[in-house]
Amino acid sequence: MQTNARTLLGSLLLLSMASCGSGGSEDTTFVVRTSKLSVAGTTPLNLSGRNLFFLCSEATTGSGGTDFNGDGDKIDAIGVAVDTVTNTETRLNVAALDGAWAGSELYLTVSEAGDGRDWSVPADGDETDIVLLHFSRTTNALTYIDELDSSSLPQAIGIGTQLFYTSSTLHSGPGMSNLFRIAAAAPTTTAMVDTTDAVAELKVELLAQDEGLIFLGMDEAENGRSLNGDADSTDTAVLALLNGTLANGVIRNAERALSDDSGPFRARKTASNDWQVGFLVSEAQQGNTNLNAPGSFAPNWQPVQCVSHADTDTADAVLHYLRFADWNANPVTDPVRNTGLVGDDRIAIANNFIATISKEADEGGCDLNQDGDAFDEVVRWTQIVPDNDPILPITLATNIRALFNCPGGTHGLAELDGRLVISVSESDDDTDIDGDGDTDKNLIGWLLPANSATPWDFTHGTGNNSFAGATWMAENRERTRLCMAYQESVNNEQINSSDTDTTDSMPTFADMASSTTMVFPGVAIAVRADNAGIGLGKSVGFYRVSEAADNRDWNGDGDKTDYILFSTGITDGVSRNLGILNNIARQAAQFDVEAPSGLAYIVDESMAGPTGADLNGDGDTLDLVVRFLHF
Repeated sequence: MQTNARTLLGSLLLLSMASCGSGGSEDTTFVVRTSKLSVAGTTPLNLSGRNLFFLCSEATTGSGGTDFNGDGDKIDAIGVAVDTVTNTETRLNVAALDGAWAGSELYLTVSEAGDGRDWSVPADGDETDIVLLHFSRTTNALTYIDELDSSSLPQAIGIGTQLFYTSSTLHSGPGMSNLFRIAAAAPTTTAMVDTTDAVAELKVELLAQDEGLIFLGMDEAENGRSLNGDADSTDTAVLALLNGTLANGVIRNAERALSDDSGPFRARKTASNDWQVGFLVSEAQQGNTNLNAPGSFAPNWQPVQCVSHADTDTADAVLHYLRFADWNANPVTDPVRNTGLVGDDRIAIANNFIATISKEADEGGCDLNQDGDAFDEVVRWTQIVPDNDPILPITLATNIRALFNCPGGTHGLAELDGRLVISVSESDDDTDIDGDGDTDKNLIGWLLPANSATPWDFTHGTGNNSFAGATWMAENRERTRLCMAYQESVNNEQINSSDTDTTDSMPTFADMASSTTMVFPGVAIAVRADNAGIGLGKSVGFYRVSEAADNRDWNGDGDKTDYILFSTGITDGVSRNLGILNNIARQAAQFDVEAPSGLAYIVDESMAGPTGADLNGDGDTLDLVVRFLHF
């Protein structure tokens, strides 16, 4: 049953809500399938359009476990391929570490030791390798592709219809690398990716990809030479970049040592084959150099409040950027630029400006936001200027805000429609932003970054209910919506009618209704505040509802202790109950962010009914199982 859409006074615009009194039943609009295989809560759910890959657990599938790959134990993770349209689930009976798609072609990373067999072709007489296998739906068979570089995680990344992987084979000579590509059209044919290095071969590791740009790391000790020009060969992660959208992209060394090979990274696509790219460089590994020394920048680079706190150490991570197409064409005339801004956790790019989260303690102990201490994490940003134009970040203390480290992956800094969005801690910022006489809230503000000191906008509407706070916040792929768990308590407004408190958080999909107005369309139902798991694909949002917080028995099993998966159509505003979910710290549901078609999520059998339900038919109610659908 569905109610009409309605709007509350205040900043939360409610979409329509599927409701069935004090409880509910699963909506049958989507045809949901349940796997008969158990999984671990950490299993990947990798999707490419309609295709799904996950790892089932031998230990928990079947009564007493099941040895699917015949190696004499029941401790392996077994690869599974699913077509969510035909409901075809294929257990591949091989112990896998991960799986990646190139279009509809599936590739598995497999441990020979875990699988108990020598997969190499020709056989090399051991079971110690990590190998890449291809699964063919046509022949229902696995084919050996290559031996992988076992030190590189991840070992394979799919982008569109191409797969990139790090091979154990490294050909000698300038321009050579150990990175190979496979095109889905010829799914067992490999081709080495060339480099621009004119000295010798490059051994690389896959680090991440963002909007089609691949970030690679190079260990100088493994390469036997300095790769960042600092006269030593001890740096562990020197950055290289590759255009992953081309069939003939070439690896280019950025000659900068990363502070951490897990990022943060950001590549904002600006045109075909072009990105604005941000990353953090380690002062210690980049020649033990002070990269945020005020004397290295224009006179107005340093905030006036920091003149007596110039940073002199070489222990920081410092924000750098490049404009990919120009840099890739000529890194001398269009070099990597050092912003001098210390960074941590996040990089965001909006309106030709780049931002990061800076720790005041790393900026020479400077009280950047002038709140009387130097313990905050604040947002800093500067324009992405070309060539040798001066780097001039905004320095006014009233613009530099202390952030709330918001769960969900943003850490309190996000992008939305070409703007920056932050979650500010009134307490850490020592500012009563909403004028209620205290500093106990975390409030959402936004701005269109510019060279002038434009103030952050914290008001979203008119009247007393014009502020917004979030307990959880995540970006969607296009940064056209911001997934947030919107707090009732910020405006002391009761939104979900199933209880009488104002302590809950609601799923919202924030949007810029105009160039000057941020709105929060959402649903009057309480999510798990710090683990909302909100995601958005194909104009449908998915989120983790907490029965306890919502004070409602949504699956009708006589208790209010479960977590339920709901969906909401952003266009039609209709919400649906998709049944029990889980309380695992991960997205509520997962899909291919590039071309959403299939959807997958994990359900906890113990939440199905008063004593649980045996959803996979193995005789117990203790398992986690995968559900999937096509939408």
